[in-house]
Amino acid sequence: MNNSLLGWPDLLVLFVLSGIVIAIGINAARKISSSEDYFFANRSLPGLAVGISMMATIVSALTFLGFPAKTFVDNWEFVPSQLMYFIPAIFAYYLFMPFYRGNQFKSAYEYLEHRFGPWARTYAASMAVIHHSFRAGLILYIVSIPVQQISGIPLPWVICILAVLVSIYTIVGGLEAVIYTDMLQAAALYIGGFICLPIMINLLPGGLEQIFFEGNSAEKFSLGNTSFSLSETTMWSYIVLFQFLFLQYFAADQTVVQRYLSMKSDKDAKRGLILGTIISVPVWAYFAFIGTALWVFYNNFPSEAVAAMEPEGVFTYFILTRVPTGLIGLVLFGILAAAMSSLDSGLNGTASLITNDLYHRFSHSKKSKENDLIVGRWITVILSFFMVTVALGIHFLRNDTIIDLMSFVIGLITTGLMGLLFLAFVTVRTSSRSAIVGTVGAVLMVIIWVFLSSETGGNLFPLLSSFVPSRFWIGVIPNIFLVLIACTMSYFSPKQPSNDDLADLTLWSIRKST
Repeated sequence: MNNSLLGWPDLLVLFVLSGIVIAIGINAARKISSSEDYFFANRSLPGLAVGISMMATIVSALTFLGFPAKTFVDNWEFVPSQLMYFIPAIFAYYLFMPFYRGNQFKSAYEYLEHRFGPWARTYAASMAVIHHSFRAGLILYIVSIPVQQISGIPLPWVICILAVLVSIYTIVGGLEAVIYTDMLQAAALYIGGFICLPIMINLLPGGLEQIFFEGNSAEKFSLGNTSFSLSETTMWSYIVLFQFLFLQYFAADQTVVQRYLSMKSDKDAKRGLILGTIISVPVWAYFAFIGTALWVFYNNFPSEAVAAMEPEGVFTYFILTRVPTGLIGLVLFGILAAAMSSLDSGLNGTASLITNDLYHRFSHSKKSKENDLIVGRWITVILSFFMVTVALGIHFLRNDTIIDLMSFVIGLITTGLMGLLFLAFVTVRTSSRSAIVGTVGAVLMVIIWVFLSSETGGNLFPLLSSFVPSRFWIGVIPNIFLVLIACTMSYFSPKQPSNDDLADLTLWSIRKST
C-alpha cells in the first residue's frame, strides 16, 4: 500500500475536523454544573440536532466498514432486516417516546422498577451495561483497522490511542458535546461515503451498469436463503432478530431514552425521531451497495493485498489507493466520525445508566447533583477501560464477520430484556413474581442453548444438540419463552397487580388516564 497518498492536505483535514470536535467538547463543558446537564443537556436540545445524532449513533462504523465487508464477502441476505427499521420506529413514535417523556423516567430500567420492583431494574440495567460495553468495544475494534492500515502502528496500540481520544471529549462535555459532535460526524459520514462510489463507478469500464450486471450474475444481490428455518441462518432469521433488537433499541437503549428526554418539546421530539429514521435507512442501503461494488471492482482489478486482508479493511484500502489526495482525509474522518458518534453516545449513555440505575438507586450515602456528576465522569473513565478490553479480546479471538458476531452476541447478552419490557408495557395481569419466573426461565434456556451448541455439549448430548436452533435465534426465542412462562404463571398467581399499582405504567392504563 502506498501510504504517501495520505499527504499533507489529508492530514490537515483530519487535524482541523478533529480540532473542531475537541472545541465542541470544551465549549459544552462550560455549561455543565450538574448530572442533569451532563446526562440530559438540561432537556433543552432541538429536535434536528437530536434526530441527526440518533442516526449517527445507530449507523456508526459498523455501517461504514461492517456493511461493505458483509456484502463484499456474502450477499444481501441481512439487508432487508435493516430496511425494516421503520416498523419499530413507529412503535417508538406512538408509544415509547411519549411514554418516557410523559413520565419523566430517566431510563427504561427506572420504569421497570416501578412496574416489577428493584430486581427488574437491576437485572435489565446490568444486561444493558454489558451490552453497551461489548458494542463500544466492537466499534472501537472495527474503526482501529483503517487507522492501523494508515499508520502502520500495531492494532492494540491503535485501539488504546483511539479510546483515549474519544473518551476525553465525552468525559469533559457530556451529552451536549455528544449531540453536537454527532452532527459534524454525521455530515462527514455522508460526504465521505458518497465520495467513494462515484470514483469506483468511474474506474470501472462499464460503470454503474457493470456493478449491477456482474453483481447480479454472481448472485451478490441475492437475499440468500429465504426459507423459514430454525436450524440455519436465513433472511427471515435476520429480519425477526433485528426487529427484536430495534424494538429493544427504541424501548430500552439508554442512548435513545436520553435523547427522548433531552429534546425541549414534544414537537421537537417527534421531528427528531422521524428525521433519525428517515435518514438511517438509505444510509444502510447505500453502504451495503458499496460492498457489492467493491467485489465487482476487485474482481476486475485483482489485488493480492485485498485477498490477504480482513473484509473490514477492504473499503479503507480502496480509499487509500484510489481516492484522490485531499479527499482521503475527509473520507477517513467520516470513518472515524462514524465510530466516535457511537462510542461517545455509548459511554455517556452507559455512565448515565450506571449512575442513575445502580449507584444512585442503591447507594445509601447522601448524594448531591454535583456528586452524581463526579461519579458519572469516573464511571465513564472505567467504561473506557472495559471498551478497550473488549476490543482487544475481539482482535485476538474473533473468527466471524463483524455483523454476524454483533447479531449473535447482542442477542445473547440482552437475554429476555425485550420480553420483560413487553410484559411491563402490554400485560396487566403479570405480577413481579411471574416476571421473575419468566426471566429465570429465559436465562436457563440460554445457558442450556449455548452449552448444547458448544463442541463439548454436542459430544455429550448429540441427540439434543441436533435439535438446537441456529444461534441467530438466541435473541428472539428466549424473549418469547419469557413472555409465555410469565403470562402462564400470572393466571395461577393468587395476587394480581391492582389498578392503583398500574396507574400510567401500561399501555392500557395510560390510555384510560388520558
